[in-house]
Amino acid sequence: MFVAVGLQIAAILLLAPIAGFWFGLESATSLLLGGVAAILPNALFALRLWLHKGRSPESYPVVFLLGEFVKIGLTLGLLAAVIRWVEPIRWIALLTGLIVALKMPLFALLVARDADAGTAAGDGPAAAPAGKDEGSGGSAGGA
Repeated sequence: MFVAVGLQIAAILLLAPIAGFWFGLESATSLLLGGVAAILPNALFALRLWLHKGRSPESYPVVFLLGEFVKIGLTLGLLAAVIRWVEPIRWIALLTGLIVALKMPLFALLVARDADAGTAAGDGPAAAPAGKDEGSGGSAGGA
């Protein structure tokens, strides 16, 4: 969960200075604010999911869906606040920061897969994911 947020932060912190160098301070600020409008709600969502870990599995879908709705609402609210109170706005930079931050969690899957491949290559208990029982067939409970 937090890998995705870390990738979002890294991407925006990498792109903002580049945008500032090529297009000026306003573009860097707009790109940064667009990224923050996506990163902050995503970080809160990841924190909420992490805090819910260990509770009854039946409650996960509800927590996840409500969290997604809150995340979307916060993102729209932060974008509205930026549009209302920040002058001047560079729209292309704002949308670029937003889109880059929103797409970074897709790359978290690659990072997690590469990390799993690295531990699976080693010997010992680190090669098997925790809590997985090969003989269970995916069933979490009894009859």
